[in-house]
Amino acid sequence: MHNQNDTKHPHSTLPHLWQATFTPPPLADPDDPHKIVRTRLNKKEIGKSSGTCRVAFLTRLHRRAAVQEFWCASFEEAQVYINIAGHPDVINFKEQLTNVPFCDLEGRETFTRVDAHVLLRNGNEVLVSVKYDEKARRKSYLDEVQNIAAQTPVEVADRFTVASRYLFHPNHRACVEAIHKARRGWDPEADDAVLELAHRLGERFRFKDIVDASGLGHRAHRAVIRLVGDGDLRKDLLDPLAPETELWRTAA
Repeated sequence: MHNQNDTKHPHSTLPHLWQATFTPPPLADPDDPHKIVRTRLNKKEIGKSSGTCRVAFLTRLHRRAAVQEFWCASFEEAQVYINIAGHPDVINFKEQLTNVPFCDLEGRETFTRVDAHVLLRNGNEVLVSVKYDEKARRKSYLDEVQNIAAQTPVEVADRFTVASRYLFHPNHRACVEAIHKARRGWDPEADDAVLELAHRLGERFRFKDIVDASGLGHRAHRAVIRLVGDGDLRKDLLDPLAPETELWRTAA
C-alpha cells in the first residue's frame, strides 16, 4: 500500500457493510504509520459513575489501520475492549456510541448508553454492556438486559449482550495479547508475502510451515499473527499461536 487514496480499505470488498451504523477503522498513513489517532471520545466525556476515564490503551484494529487511542471508564472496560478488538470476526467497535431507549421492568421510559457497539465481519452489529463478573452473571441484571434487547430495533443492532473480562477464555486472551503486540509493527510487505504464500500451501498447514516457507523469519511470524487477528488466516479460536497449530485460509 503506497497511497491511501488509491488503495481500497481492507474490508471494502464486503458489500453488506453499506448498511452498517459506522464504517471500518481509519487506515494508517503509510508515510507515518505509527501516528496516533484519537477515538471519538476524550478523557472527560465518558463514564456514568465517574467524571473521567480511568484507563487508555493503544492498538490497531487491523494490520493496515491507524493506531487508535481508546479511553475506558474502568479496567474491566479496557480488558473487554482489548479482547473484542483482537477477535478475528470484529472489524471495528465504538465506545459509548449508542443510546437505546426502552421501558424498564417497572414500565418507566428511560434509555441506556451502551458501553461498546461492535461491527462484525459478517455485517452484524452487537451492543455490549460491560460489567464486572459478578454482576454480569446476576440473574436480575440479565433480566434487565433481556428486556432492553427485546426493545432494541434491528436497525440499531442485531443483538445485545453482557460481557466481563472473564467471558473470554484464557487461551483467547493470550492470543489477543500477541495479536495486539504484532499489530504495533508495520510491515505490509511481509503481510502480503505471507498471505500470498498461504494460497500456495494447500488447504491446511502448520504455523511453523508457513513461517519456514516464507524465508522471512521473525517478520513472517509476526505477519502470521496479524493475519490471524484480521481473520485472513484462521485457526481454532482457542488454539494457541504456536508452531504446531493448524491454520487455514479464509474462503474467498
